[in-house]
Amino acid sequence: MNRRHVRLAAALGLSTVLVLGVAACGDDEASTPSGTGDTPAATGGAGTKVSLSSKGFPESDIVTEAYAQALTAAGFETSVKSLASTQIADAAIRKGSIDLYPEYDGTAYGTVLKQTKVIKNKDRVFQIVIDGYAKRGLTALPPAPFNNGNEVACTTEAIDANGITNYATLAKAAPKLVYAANAEHLTRADGLPVLQKTYGIKFKSVKTVDITLRYKPIESGDADCVYAFGTDPQLGKLPVKVIPDEKGVFSGGIPFRTFPVVNTTWLDGLSPEAKTAFTDTLAKVNAALTADAIRPLIAQVALDKEDPADVAETFLADAGLN
Repeated sequence: MNRRHVRLAAALGLSTVLVLGVAACGDDEASTPSGTGDTPAATGGAGTKVSLSSKGFPESDIVTEAYAQALTAAGFETSVKSLASTQIADAAIRKGSIDLYPEYDGTAYGTVLKQTKVIKNKDRVFQIVIDGYAKRGLTALPPAPFNNGNEVACTTEAIDANGITNYATLAKAAPKLVYAANAEHLTRADGLPVLQKTYGIKFKSVKTVDITLRYKPIESGDADCVYAFGTDPQLGKLPVKVIPDEKGVFSGGIPFRTFPVVNTTWLDGLSPEAKTAFTDTLAKVNAALTADAIRPLIAQVALDKEDPADVAETFLADAGLN
């Protein structure tokens, strides 16, 4: 019996007076209970059901599990599943199939709300997200401090061979280089189209892979550059370097901080006590999600193949949230 099953069995054997967490990593097939042990927070959830979803990659899985486990400890009954993309998760939460999922403000701004103006003031960007999501029946709660922005990283071999120092020199070398990226990146407004239109970067070819496998073509020698995220643990482990973005449009123009998206109808249906417990719990988790905190967690899941539920549980313990 693994750790998750032990926790589940123990929780089911306790009386309903004592709320213990049950951690589980969601999958595409079913929703499973998720949570941690007792926390100092008041159990204001009082058995209120919350359905959460991740977007199916390590960082999203970890954040979703942390939210779910902390909410379970606050008295909510949580379930977690995984959805494959922003489009699917957005449709599900608007429909009410899920109540909560973690999104990024840059993704919400550009991909969902289809805003194209580059605004470097992150507070202004998030206010546009708040207002835009409110019109769509969704509530955008305050974001975590870490920023997972867009980057292009290339192998040191490709950089040295082509004298790549910024996006302008990358554009000159791109016709000889292979790029690795997930399918969504190839068409979304803040993805490959920006590299092509704004910088003239047109790669020889693109290796299209699952979002979790973007570095595999680099490791196998089948790609020279990769669509990277600012928190990718591979950036410190593989012979690749982030290419400086001299215009700041792709990597620096829009913030990418994770924030909880909540179905407004569901949120407004909570009792005052449950609503306070819900928002306060998520705020405490987000406050602990700094860049220094999230990078090693992602490495544990993406590189060491640890269970996101276990990683999230340890994170909450180390942050004093359980």
